[in-house]
Amino acid sequence: MKVLFMGTPEFAVPSLERLMSSAHTVVGVVAQPDRALKRGKVEYCAVKTAALRHGLTVFQPNRIRDDVARLKEFGADIGVTAAYGQLLTQEVLDAFPKGVINVHASLLPKYRGASPIYSAILGGEKVTGVTIMRTELGLDTGDMLASVSTEIGETETASELTSRLAVLGAELLEKTLDGYDGIEAVKQDDGKATKCRTIKKAEEYIDFTRDAKAVADQIRALADTPCAKTVIGGETYKIYAAAATDGSGEAGVITESGDRLVIACGSGAVEILSIQAPGKRRLGIAEFLRGRKFEIGATCGKPQ
Repeated sequence: MKVLFMGTPEFAVPSLERLMSSAHTVVGVVAQPDRALKRGKVEYCAVKTAALRHGLTVFQPNRIRDDVARLKEFGADIGVTAAYGQLLTQEVLDAFPKGVINVHASLLPKYRGASPIYSAILGGEKVTGVTIMRTELGLDTGDMLASVSTEIGETETASELTSRLAVLGAELLEKTLDGYDGIEAVKQDDGKATKCRTIKKAEEYIDFTRDAKAVADQIRALADTPCAKTVIGGETYKIYAAAATDGSGEAGVITESGDRLVIACGSGAVEILSIQAPGKRRLGIAEFLRGRKFEIGATCGKPQ
């Protein structure tokens, strides 16, 4: 089939690369507009960079709904989205004779929405996966064509899980397109659906009033970007890794800062394993504590 691929971040790149080596033909790529940087420079998204490497035409509309005629010019049989980042209207969906399908990083109907990987880790899930679904106007409500599951590692971060799901999704996408006309779609059970939204800035700050496992899950759910944060002594530190440990004390209070950095939680405590001070590079905790230590009893919290 002739495919118009729509995606933006690194998660979508394995799917595009897989299609380029498949029996299908990628007729073009749609990505979000370039990001403006300082001094008139721009930053290409990961999908655009990959597409240009393959010599593909890249289309970057501000609003895809306003450029349906241009989409039709590609002559694609089907549209494929993978973390594209814009909602599609019915007119956009109708531009493709075989419709549009989406590579979604959860086992639908769980975690419909913008942050399924973050939400799965934050929710303490043991298993997640990828679903290939038909796109309709509802948010991730379309009929399911295929899915694959995988266990979430106990210490696996969101960035690590994203990389694994991207590869699994790419493999599943190719299989789905290969057998597309013979697949019997399955409707989602709306009664079992859960939703997740874009992560808010306030949610990047660690909530130490939760139990130790939940705090450790929050930290790995945000790693490596946008990264969990906490304020200590008026300065904001990024926390990249932590482990639940035994301990007690008032939530958010530092109880050890010698060989280890330990912070009390609502129940138990967390040992910080990787940290970044303002304006400095990310360090393992042993190296960090050789140059800087916190006062026992100092409080870790959110901006005032």
